[in-house]
Amino acid sequence: ILYSCIYEDEADCCHPTKVRVEMAVRPEPMMTVTRTADEYAIRDLNFYLYDDNGNVVLHRYQTSATLRFECLPGDYRMRIAANMGRDLGENPASEDFTVSHADEYDVLPMAYEGDITIIPSADGVLTLPAVEVRRCVAKVSYNISVEPADIELRSVSVFDVAARPSDDPDDYTGCPEIELSGQQAAGNSYLLPNRQGTVSSITDQRQKNPDNVPANASYLLIRAVRGSKVLAYYIYLGGNNTSDFNVRANV
Repeated sequence: ILYSCIYEDEADCCHPTKVRVEMAVRPEPMMTVTRTADEYAIRDLNFYLYDDNGNVVLHRYQTSATLRFECLPGDYRMRIAANMGRDLGENPASEDFTVSHADEYDVLPMAYEGDITIIPSADGVLTLPAVEVRRCVAKVSYNISVEPADIELRSVSVFDVAARPSDDPDDYTGCPEIELSGQQAAGNSYLLPNRQGTVSSITDQRQKNPDNVPANASYLLIRAVRGSKVLAYYIYLGGNNTSDFNVRANV
């Protein structure tokens, strides 16, 4: 009996040797950030390699921020989801990667997706540059100070998109209202991205008010009292103090 075999797409008719790969995962720096531990913590990783047909050829779930795996040489699509708090499984659907709104985050969800090329290494181990995962949320840090002596703060809250930019008001949520007293307050909130575009007609900061802004723009709401009057201040978030209403991830 005569028998022969050939490895598909290999001109030299030999089965290629798998490559041992090592790669660190670290958070990408925020554009502006107060460096607190939770914003840089990576507690778990879901790691996937996809072939040219979009099939998962490798999956790892681990608590270490250093990836070590073996795979055949070639070009792959790499996807990483960090701080999801669970194993997403061998072949997750796109909705499994969805991050939902949370009033508080213990650690921040992060993600990465990009192409990777695995080549043979002389010493048997291919060490790749660290891959930077990006936070899936934006950070709002507020520091409120009242100048008139007869105005007293009562509360602050952030109104944010619940899933993604939408024209449906039901897709939006309000963060818990934080009760205040006195004339000063400071704190942080983490929001999902909400890119509501720009309004070129707004050229003065005083025009950035509920009458002129996109219907579902994210904003900080400050409530205060002045004698018998109840006051409400709307501070709309975005890339500038006038025309921009884009709340971007990792910013």
